Amino acid sequence: MGFIRQSPRINVVYRNGVKDRVSPALLGTLINGKQIEQFERSSGWVNVATDAVRQVGESSFAGTERRRC
Repeated sequence: MGFIRQSPRINVVYRNGVKDRVSPALLGTLINGKQIEQFERSSGWVNVATDAVRQVGESSFAGTERRRC
């Protein structure tokens, strides 16, 4: 019998008030689709409308790229 490792789950609250646990991969999709109101980080609950949330593909850096590939 093998050990099945479950991926971590993140607590979320949808806009209609329903609570759920989702995978980290799905969290970004739900945030971008404005489908959730809150999710829980290790530091506490985050309100998507008012707290700082990183968007998928978003870059806040506006300078010249200096990294070498």
